[in-house]
Amino acid sequence: MKYFLYSFLLLAISCQEQGENSLEPSTDTSEDVVDQPDESEIADTSIPMDFGLRTVDGVDIPDLDYSGNLTDCWNWDDKNGANYLIRTIDEPEFKYPESDGDELYDQYLHVYHYAKGDDGEVLLLRDLTDFIKDCMFDLIMNHIDAVMLSDIDNDNYGEIVFGYRLACTSDVSPSTQKVLLFENGDKYILRGEAVAIGYGGDYELGNEFETAPEGFLEHAEAYWEANKVEYALEDNEF
Repeated sequence: MKYFLYSFLLLAISCQEQGENSLEPSTDTSEDVVDQPDESEIADTSIPMDFGLRTVDGVDIPDLDYSGNLTDCWNWDDKNGANYLIRTIDEPEFKYPESDGDELYDQYLHVYHYAKGDDGEVLLLRDLTDFIKDCMFDLIMNHIDAVMLSDIDNDNYGEIVFGYRLACTSDVSPSTQKVLLFENGDKYILRGEAVAIGYGGDYELGNEFETAPEGFLEHAEAYWEANKVEYALEDNEF
């Protein structure tokens, strides 16, 4: 009898404990642990940019409008798609004077920046035309060979820097020199004189540089310094 009563009490206590446990709210606040991918496995979602600057032969230039004789064409890829910088110069135009006098010439220089997107749409982001008019002396007009490409502000739009010279002169004086930086349709310019047999070399900043991203001015000035000499003192022809 005592054994039976003892067993009954144990069974009752066990049932009570099970009932209390079933009514208690869960206090487990842990969350399922999700394995984090290794950094090397994370996909690079940035837009791939190819800031390699390439020259393009005339026959390989897409159907892009431009005036004048082709000097060169430069190509690079950025956020706008495939970019093309086309530089040209027109033939000199002879102008008959109204009366007897010196022959006069006009000549024009052009630069075009096109971008072709992945959808095939072509946009003219920027163009410029410069000129010499009514020149009765030696007419000088040429693009500087060097062209520089960068992405200083890391916005995935390339900054293309180039320059040219023009003059109407009867002696060996410095030509007018201009250095430009194009980025996504914006233009920044330095205007001054090239260096001829030790003279010239000064320039003025375009107003655009007052609000230009950091580094743009220094980049344009570095191009100027590297390409400012038109005629050196040791040139044999002088």
